[in-house]
Amino acid sequence: MHSETLYNKDLFPFIHSHLNCNVADLLMKYSGKEVKFDLNFAAVQIENRKRARKKIPYFLSNDNFLFPDLISSEQATDERVALFHAALIGKGNRVTDLTAGLGIDAMTMALEGNKVVAVEIDPLKAEILQYNANILDLTDFTVINDDCENYLKQIEINDKEIFFIDPARRDEAKNKTYAFSDCKPDITNFYRHILNNGGTLIVKASPLLDIEAIKKQFTFINHIYVVGVKGECKEVLIELKSDRHDDGITAIDLDDKGIKSTFSVKGIRECKKAPIAEISDLNEGSYLYEPNASVMKLNAGEFICEKYPGLKKLSKNTELFVSNILFNDFPGRIVEIMRNLSSRDLKKLKGKGYSVSVRNYPMKAEQLKRKIGVGESDDMFIYAFRIGEKEKTMIIEGKRMEV
Repeated sequence: MHSETLYNKDLFPFIHSHLNCNVADLLMKYSGKEVKFDLNFAAVQIENRKRARKKIPYFLSNDNFLFPDLISSEQATDERVALFHAALIGKGNRVTDLTAGLGIDAMTMALEGNKVVAVEIDPLKAEILQYNANILDLTDFTVINDDCENYLKQIEINDKEIFFIDPARRDEAKNKTYAFSDCKPDITNFYRHILNNGGTLIVKASPLLDIEAIKKQFTFINHIYVVGVKGECKEVLIELKSDRHDDGITAIDLDDKGIKSTFSVKGIRECKKAPIAEISDLNEGSYLYEPNASVMKLNAGEFICEKYPGLKKLSKNTELFVSNILFNDFPGRIVEIMRNLSSRDLKKLKGKGYSVSVRNYPMKAEQLKRKIGVGESDDMFIYAFRIGEKEKTMIIEGKRMEV
């Protein structure tokens, strides 16, 4: 792919006039016909714009924004997450994105007032990243087409530099991987080089990674962030510094306006055991609390109950909480309990609309939903779980609290 293809004046009108078309049908329709651009490349743009329209709306508001390949939209950082990364880094810093890819993180950091170097090993991705940076009028933005490990060997690192890395979590067969040693590049081979020279390294990792395993993998962890968007966990972000170790973990939940909630714990601090609820706590008018996915990953029931006095954990192994007190700032969903449901009650719900959730229950949510025969709802809930020291199974009906 060469720049004359990227800048072809006929490419973009074609893309935007066919955004609502099925790509497979489009390729068949134009098969064998002469066009003045790469038809497959145009199809890649159309498909990616469909996939990414909610993920990176700011960048796609530029009609000439380009994607290097079909997987770009899947691998791209959500704009809301990229803005959090940029806020964490601050303004007026020198930042190097060691695995830039499509460059949403790197370009967002530049848009937020940082001097950015974007390192990308793939020549086409590097070329398109430079092109996108140009059409967005980014200043102090440099693209380097190189392997990041090789690049690090050629530069001097100072104590004011910040490095960002998102290792590729796919193997040679394009299967997803999660362990750092299975990612490309393997940062365990060189992260100490950055820290020993005074730099800061921020590592974007899979949301599936275990936090305790991360702590064993790295030295010099300053802080860990578990980042979610609208209740869905998106990543674990690890901040590494050679001279600071606050041993903290923060769950962040983002929405379209920015940070919706935060919940922090100190890893070295001890906390009393969470009080366990009893069936008698599930009263009509009490509140069931479900932590968002980022908080859930902390496995911090004791800290949650300490922060919100009066909250009880449903059981040792059930990450749900109950209280007769309403905590409007709870980081997650709040459901007002309407009643406990018996088998007879469940039969009467057939055909009605409910969102069904299970926690530590001997049946999956979809199975229970089919068994009861309920439809969908955003406001009404059925929760099935185990409660108490003896882990008794229970099902409750509730309605969402808007707080």
